[in-house]
Amino acid sequence: MTDLLIPPTFQASPHIGEPWLGYIRVSTWKEEKISPELQETAINAWAKRTGRRIVGWIVDLDATGRNFRRKIMQGIEQVERAEPVGIAVWKFSRFGRNDLGIAVNLARLEHAGGQLASATEEVDARTAVGRFNRAILFDLAVFESDRAGEQWKETHAHRRALKLPATGRPRFGYIWHPRRVPDPEAPGGIRLQEERYERHPDLGPVGTELYERKIAREGFATLAHWLNDEMGIPTTRGNRWAVNTVQRYLDSGFGAGLLRVHDPECTCKLGQDHFSTCKFGRMIYIAGAQPALITPDQWQEYQAHRKEVRATPPRARAATYTTTALGRCGHCRGTAVARSGRDPEGGWIRGHTFVCYNHKNKGKSACGPGLYVRRDEVEREVRDWLARDVAQGIDQAPAVPVQRTAPPDPRAQAAESRARTQAELAKIDDALDRLVTQHALDPEKYPEDTFARVRDQLLGRKGALVKDLQSLAEVEATPDRADFRPLVVGLLAEWDTIMDVEKNALLRQVIRRVVMTGAKSQEGAQWRLNIAYEIHPVWEPDPWADR
Repeated sequence: MTDLLIPPTFQASPHIGEPWLGYIRVSTWKEEKISPELQETAINAWAKRTGRRIVGWIVDLDATGRNFRRKIMQGIEQVERAEPVGIAVWKFSRFGRNDLGIAVNLARLEHAGGQLASATEEVDARTAVGRFNRAILFDLAVFESDRAGEQWKETHAHRRALKLPATGRPRFGYIWHPRRVPDPEAPGGIRLQEERYERHPDLGPVGTELYERKIAREGFATLAHWLNDEMGIPTTRGNRWAVNTVQRYLDSGFGAGLLRVHDPECTCKLGQDHFSTCKFGRMIYIAGAQPALITPDQWQEYQAHRKEVRATPPRARAATYTTTALGRCGHCRGTAVARSGRDPEGGWIRGHTFVCYNHKNKGKSACGPGLYVRRDEVEREVRDWLARDVAQGIDQAPAVPVQRTAPPDPRAQAAESRARTQAELAKIDDALDRLVTQHALDPEKYPEDTFARVRDQLLGRKGALVKDLQSLAEVEATPDRADFRPLVVGLLAEWDTIMDVEKNALLRQVIRRVVMTGAKSQEGAQWRLNIAYEIHPVWEPDPWADR
């Protein structure tokens, strides 16, 4: 009896019916935006050609391959649970473009017995030659990603040198003149011009008022309602304003004539491994070519206000008591929060005592001693401190001061320098406006190299002046105890008549924090709780700055 030989083309494949996952990733890199439909078609064709079965799809839209904070990790976890056999991709570059991430996650996939297959790159990773070819394809993908990243860096650096934002697009409060303008009469239908931003005659004042309202302590939500409901003004993309939209616009500093950029010396790899924000918070402001909608003083006020708000717990931003958001526990440096309780007569008192938040909510491991002090005692201590250490001696000052040469005041000197610098900066801005306007109206008036050279000189001088203003503002903003005496005297005079929220607003201008430290002492058979107070005023160096 002769054995029946089945031709190889008709032999059953060992992979028939194997369950596989299909993975689709659409890159953030514009040149690599391969449509999901094309990738899905290629993977389905590979499955049909090889006898595999796609049992599920994982899709990452607009996701970078430089990290593995993607849905691909869900697929690897399914392979580890032995649900599918492997993961199929359009090309190996869809799996990732980071050497370390590829090595770690591919090893994790194969350690679980899974496989990674490319629908358009036939590689048998079971052989040494196949693994070598796959490694070459992965290295090529990493190289292409690194090259694209370097090109974007060069583009951003070039735009920064021109004092332009990293991406050219419309900005609220400005008229954007892009570099490429459609023109049927120009060669190729595109006319090139100098990219620039001009103050919008109608929306520019709205941008100015946004900063003024925020400096006046209006919330971002209130500003969004004002823009949407009262003004009826949309964003540059035609959408309604939201809280985060208003916040990003004001924090960007674009309306202050600045550009918010990532510190070139930072090593966090922003734009490579992650894209949201700097891991170390190293974002800096540099001078931009656009005219400012607000003055440098207003920008400094806005930054000081934002710093103050960020340091204040959300529930403490709307004061309930006189010392709201000022109390701190001296043991753990945590927040002292108000807790309601009963008075000796049995009545209920809101905010009767201050207790340590960490001790109350996290336990003794967070703050062992804890804190317990009556709120009225804290307010009495603050009032006594104001009268004793701040307002004392104002009435004893001689009517005719002693005639002597006063020492130079660094703040007054800084104010004079700032006034001169601002005047020079205004001249530079006017010169830039005239130069750009004349060049736009009559491009032939100046030779191109002459125009670029003068423009770069003016922009370089503007950047130096902005740096000088920032350093002068820090010196000028340094407070002095005497500056607060009139405020404190008025506060003490009206202490019993004004509301708690008004007293709290005034106290926050004078006091950084009120530190309360409790210690138990035994008197006979009874224990006594002794409270020590330490008040940190704003005109002294912050003793907790090293926190």
